[in-house]
Amino acid sequence: MPNSSILDWLAKIPSESHSSHQEGPGPAKRPRLNPPTPDPSDSPTMSGSVARDMSPGKRKGRIDAGTVSPSKRSRNFQSEHSFPPSDVSATGSGRFSPTKQFQLYKMQPNGPDFKDLAQLSHKPKTLRNLFSKMNTIADGISIISSTEKFNLHAAAEKYDLDFDWTEGGAHYYSETRDELGPTPPVELVIDILDSAITCNSEHEHEASWNQDVHAPILKFAFREKNQRLRDQLIRIKNCINAAILPEYQSSVPGPSKKIDFCVHICPENDTRSQSLSPAAIAIQRLAGQLPGLMFNFMNVIGLQHQPVAIGIETKKPSEGFEVAKLQMGVWQTAHWAFLRTLIQTQQENEKMRTLQKQVEEQNLATTKEVEADEQFSQQPETQLFVEPLLQPEETDAEPSNSDTRFNLPEFLPGIIINGHEWWLTISTFENSRVQFYEKKALGSTKDTKEIYKLVCALQVLRQWVEESYWPWLKELLLSC
Repeated sequence: MPNSSILDWLAKIPSESHSSHQEGPGPAKRPRLNPPTPDPSDSPTMSGSVARDMSPGKRKGRIDAGTVSPSKRSRNFQSEHSFPPSDVSATGSGRFSPTKQFQLYKMQPNGPDFKDLAQLSHKPKTLRNLFSKMNTIADGISIISSTEKFNLHAAAEKYDLDFDWTEGGAHYYSETRDELGPTPPVELVIDILDSAITCNSEHEHEASWNQDVHAPILKFAFREKNQRLRDQLIRIKNCINAAILPEYQSSVPGPSKKIDFCVHICPENDTRSQSLSPAAIAIQRLAGQLPGLMFNFMNVIGLQHQPVAIGIETKKPSEGFEVAKLQMGVWQTAHWAFLRTLIQTQQENEKMRTLQKQVEEQNLATTKEVEADEQFSQQPETQLFVEPLLQPEETDAEPSNSDTRFNLPEFLPGIIINGHEWWLTISTFENSRVQFYEKKALGSTKDTKEIYKLVCALQVLRQWVEESYWPWLKELLLSC
């Protein structure tokens, strides 16, 4: 082909095709009629988050301790330990499944370890006594005050089959039943039964169970008879929004474990006098030395100076027991951490008092030395005698860690409610780890007899708080 023909052909080529690196808009794309469905994991929120992280002009947002995003904490933990993607819950939230969390807690320095109650082989005497009372209640023995016998026989005629069991034996009634607390009236038992049946048959949410069934039972069982609510030593509180303080929270990824109710102590009602009790004064003073300025391990102002004794976690029937067990185990681990912190604070304060006493004794000895110098200044120097200063190592006032008054409690009870069924759990602190044991039946809301058993069992736990847990805790805080 002649050169002139080639040049003519090249001249006819459009200039836009010469280079793909030239600036300027490219050809318009043809609109797609059926755009692909986005991947479920690519939510708008996630896309926005990624865009912010990749933008060089944006600073990462500040995240307060204890409120770390569950998904971010999970991603960080996953990258550190190289867990495969299948180990993460498929909910898309980035949280670990309960099964994986059970495994992760085994790797924590203080637990908790989750076990069956049958594995608790060396039960302390106080726990054996508690179980003995629970077994008696489970057999229906002495669950109703003798003063209520007439009312229950009348209820058997009025409510047909709901109370026909009351005519089956005299062992249900006891003259000493009122020592635990009042027997619930027939009307309250019927109301609870009807509410529980409705919640179960209508597949109500957990909030409905809590409001209509659980709260009325708890308020009645833990209330002292013939006393105003404001004067009660032991109370029930809804704490569904109370998060564990970060200082007591386990480092396993995921949100802070919260529970629904707690049994707590009102120390200002420890005495019958109008003045503030010594225990309440000590708690207000100690709160300034503790994390969050709270004499507690939960971040809730209403419990700032009111120590928690028992946690209560609730689930509707369809949610199962495993998730509740996980929440209660982690929550009680924080409870144990708080009690260990209290004992450590008592030891540190005792040490400071000992050192302060030594300083005062040394100052007194120095004063005596000065007085001796003034008194015998006219005597020959060889006759002067000065008593040696007291040295810290010469004293034997150092607090001993073997003081059995301030050993940790032998156990802490917990309550898990799964629909109709109420369960007792036990945790201990053994070999520097929390051991969580499940479970023992407390009662049920399926029928009236089980409700009477349940209230009686809860009153036994109230008795434990008043006669065992609170005296130990009060002695500890008064020594801090």
